[in-house]
Parts: sequence; C-alpha cells; structure tokens
Amino acid sequence: MILVDAHNLLHQHPELGPLLRRDVEATRHALERRLGARDDIILFYDGGPGGIADSRRRGGILIDFSGPGEADDRILAWLRANQGRHVVVSDDRALASRARTLGATIAPTRGFLVHADPSEATAKPEPTPDEVAFWLKIFGG
Repeated sequence: MILVDAHNLLHQHPELGPLLRRDVEATRHALERRLGARDDIILFYDGGPGGIADSRRRGGILIDFSGPGEADDRILAWLRANQGRHVVVSDDRALASRARTLGATIAPTRGFLVHADPSEATAKPEPTPDEVAFWLKIFGG
C-alpha cells in the first residue's frame, strides 16, 4: 500500500501548493481527481470536514482525515495495524524516521504524481533518474 502524507505532498507541488493556501477542500479534490480510482493509495490529510477524524472512499481512493490530530500519527497507527511492505510518501523527516522503524519504505513527494498520474508528466522540476527508477519500481513500470 502507498500511504501519502497528502498535505506534505500538496505543499511541495508547484500547481496545487498555491491553491492549497486559497481553498483546502478544492485542492484535496484536485489531488484525488489526478489519482483516479487507485485502490493502492491512501491519502492522509491533516484536519478534515467538521474537525472529525474519519476514513472514507472518495472517487475510489481511500481518504483518511486526522480530525483534531495529525495525519502523521494516523499514518503511523495504520502502519502498526497493517504490517507488511508499505511505502510512505512524505518529505517530513520526523515522519520518515518513525515510519522507517515500522518497516515502511520512504519515498519523496517529488515525482510521485508524475508516476501516479501520467498527465503530470509535464510538471516541473523533472524528477532525477534515481527518482524515476524508484517510482517505476513502486508502480510496476
């Protein structure tokens, strides 16, 4: 499973980052539309509608809202409850360190959408060859 620290990803994205500052919910929906109905990805968001922790499917993607807590804590709890080979997409060093101790592979946000959504292929900056190789391995390319 691929667990995405969604707000971390959105803040790093050149197009979605500025939108996030104006309209959080519209930005979340834009990300979800780009990913389509992927059943191998869970998007973990900080906060959420009504400030309530909640998990649901939207557009085929599993969405997890942290409510008053933090998405990082929800990601770590998910890893503890679901042992196996999982990837955490985040540039948050503290989260990465803690997730790694639970057996997760850590992947950078840069390049994630390029490989998860082919329409992102023109997004800049271009991923490095190592990032391309990593994401091709994750997405089976």
